[in-house]
Amino acid sequence: MKHKEMKCILNEGMPTHKNPFEKGRLIVTFEVKFPPDKWLSTAKINQLEKLLPPRQEVIVSDQAADCVLQRFDPEQQRAQQRREAYDSDDEGGMHGQRVQCASH
Repeated sequence: MKHKEMKCILNEGMPTHKNPFEKGRLIVTFEVKFPPDKWLSTAKINQLEKLLPPRQEVIVSDQAADCVLQRFDPEQQRAQQRREAYDSDDEGGMHGQRVQCASH
């Protein structure tokens, strides 16, 4: 995991327009800074564990749901949205039906 890395969870985001039962992507940006590898040697980790209180057991609720984090590229997403908007223009979706002028 890298600082500012983006991932998404499908079908866990906001409801889609005109279909509240279909959900979009939940986009997560991680803002975590890891110390450099050389900073945390095994000896230092052992020292920290002796100084800090014991680790608490993590209890996961029965109501917790598993999810899969997928790669997310905002630039790729924007390009896909532009393509979809362009395609819907060709189908007469966004600007209404196209008509042909009558000729005499």
